[in-house]
Amino acid sequence: MSSKPEVWGVPPGFGQRLKEERTRLGKSQVEFAQAGGVGRLSQIQYEGETTSPTTRYLSGIAKVGADLTYLLLGARSNIAKLTLAQEERIERLAFDLVENYAKTQPGGQLGAESRHILYRVFRSSLMQVEAGALPADFDPASLIPSYQVTSIQE
Repeated sequence: MSSKPEVWGVPPGFGQRLKEERTRLGKSQVEFAQAGGVGRLSQIQYEGETTSPTTRYLSGIAKVGADLTYLLLGARSNIAKLTLAQEERIERLAFDLVENYAKTQPGGQLGAESRHILYRVFRSSLMQVEAGALPADFDPASLIPSYQVTSIQE
């Protein structure tokens, strides 16, 4: 058993949403597992919410079209167009969240793939807040149990 803390928990309903996304994309469990770089057993466990997916898995299924915002938050990422100023502010906040999280990791390091997937999730959830699809007080850092942020507001 690893002593390394889990970065991702299993949000309630994640397994059902994962199955919905897999079905929406017309993929079998084996195909989705392969896209995420895991075996069918892991896919079954993720859909059953008995284990947590890795960032590598999430990155892989995102590449075949899975909506990570929907999987993690239950809100679809197809939202109204934001202004350039809103998008730039959101991107800065998302980047800052990733950088602050990286500082909490051993040696202050976080791999490029983990940074990328965290940025996508943070950016998408902040866009959902901006568009009103998520509550204004939603904290994207709450998606990561070990990440403590008091405020993401400027």
